[in-house]
Amino acid sequence: MRILNYILLIVAFGVLGYFREFFFVNLNNIMFKKYYNHTDLPIPFIMKPFEIFSYTFLYYSKYLFTVFFTFLFFAFGHFGLKKICNSKKINKIHFYSYVVLVLLASVFMAYGLLINNRLQDDEYTFSRWLLGIAQSPIICFILLATNKLPIISETKSNAL
Repeated sequence: MRILNYILLIVAFGVLGYFREFFFVNLNNIMFKKYYNHTDLPIPFIMKPFEIFSYTFLYYSKYLFTVFFTFLFFAFGHFGLKKICNSKKINKIHFYSYVVLVLLASVFMAYGLLINNRLQDDEYTFSRWLLGIAQSPIICFILLATNKLPIISETKSNAL
């Protein structure tokens, strides 16, 4: 049963990652069409409803979609860790890892916006990199790998 949980978690992250990539690539294509008045880019049928929105709306909505996908990756990881490890300590580390990533990304993005008055400098790049980690299974997989370490394992720490 445990192997099945690992397989299901990997498949779930794979499907979520594919959908996220599909969504943002096609949203960027729609934005490209609108910005350059370009009409020959193929847009999948499922993404057609986004064509009614303006370029500006789509640009700023990407920030909300980024938060949404970050939450989904967190939720998948949290559920997977709970199902496989059943360790409150590991789930707490997972939660705080996401809090730190999102807060750091927000601080760097706010710095770039407030100090430099734009979102296209190194701070923005760094915040996107941090959110790229949050929108991946990396944290979850590292915590799964550390599950049996005596420092993390609750069975060892409870015995002390």
